[in-house]
Amino acid sequence: MGLSGVQRVAKFVKYLPEHGWRPTVLTAAPGGYFAYDASLLADVEAAGTEVVRTASWDPTRLFGRGRTVALPAERARRWWAGLSQFAFIPDNKVGWWPHAGRAGRRLLRAGTFDAIFSSAPPYTAHLVAVHLARWSGLPLITDFRDDWVGNPRHVYPTPLHRALHRRLEHRVLRASRHATTINTYIRDALLARNTRPGFTPSVTVLPQGFDPADFDVPPVPRDGTRMRLVYSGIFYDAQTPDAFLQALALLLARRPGVRPHVEAVFVGLVPGASRALATALGLDDLVHYTGYLPHREAVRHLRAADVLWMTVGRRPGAEGISTSKLYEYFGAQKPILALVPEGAVREALAPYGAAVVTGPDDVEAVADALEGLYERWRAGSLPAPDRAYVRRFDRRRLAGELAALLGGAG
Repeated sequence: MGLSGVQRVAKFVKYLPEHGWRPTVLTAAPGGYFAYDASLLADVEAAGTEVVRTASWDPTRLFGRGRTVALPAERARRWWAGLSQFAFIPDNKVGWWPHAGRAGRRLLRAGTFDAIFSSAPPYTAHLVAVHLARWSGLPLITDFRDDWVGNPRHVYPTPLHRALHRRLEHRVLRASRHATTINTYIRDALLARNTRPGFTPSVTVLPQGFDPADFDVPPVPRDGTRMRLVYSGIFYDAQTPDAFLQALALLLARRPGVRPHVEAVFVGLVPGASRALATALGLDDLVHYTGYLPHREAVRHLRAADVLWMTVGRRPGAEGISTSKLYEYFGAQKPILALVPEGAVREALAPYGAAVVTGPDDVEAVADALEGLYERWRAGSLPAPDRAYVRRFDRRRLAGELAALLGGAG
């Protein structure tokens, strides 16, 4: 699969062998999905990793095996997500559980393993891992790329749904020798919900990162006569480009002379409603869309940017969101314009040294930030990041930290 969620585990699998661990991956054969990226799979295959794929009874099978499906409109996405969260606990991958359980037991009987690692979402992966850890007696490390019960993008249709999720989350942490999370907000939420008399989960922050090897590519060609603002990724839920587009239009209304000297490139999937907004704002001549690209090609666009920008929409729980995109941006070592609320992203950006931060929906402030960046670009004085801070998020280094946790779990 493409998009950002897969990269954390794919890169762990790539680099764990350098730290004495040989992973075997248990996963589902692909159903329909928004994007596929053979280059990410190539990393795993180059590491000599055995990948075991099983059947799965889940709704993505309705779209056909390995078929790329269109990103739905936000209203439709919310409707389908609500229906899915009502019907499936913990998520719509629960139909993978019986197939994964059987395949996992076969693997454990046939081979020599020292630990089990699972990463979620989907949280079904944790349930499978708990079963296999109990069946085998092996230590379990569980990785939370998002919060579970406190996930701001999760809907609980009834109190019973929330109670069942809380019970499953606690069961997983009880079974885990260690848990890892991507930031302190998720760690603290897991501890607050699951600490009981006589039991405190062992939870370690293992942040997102970037792979320096991915950046060993030339930037896409450009003439350099315009300040290039690049966004890489997708938009959904409260995360939209609307405030950015409105701010760009406001800047051009204030200073029409800027127009020939600025452009915005969207690398990834942009909803039709946002494209329509760009048209309505009169931005079609300077907004460009590449569509979804393989990861290495997307990185070439990051390297060609003058400024990278990102957003996390304002909504309850948004303070705990820290997208993997941010750490890819760190790897590009470019100035970052961040439209984000108080929380994990702002805290990660503070030591970076080359970030301009505004609220996610403050159009005036974003326009001011764009104007300031434009003036610095004209003067050749855009800020540079703290490289020592950036090196902390090298995927090879993070794989070493995971290897230490795995070794300590035995």
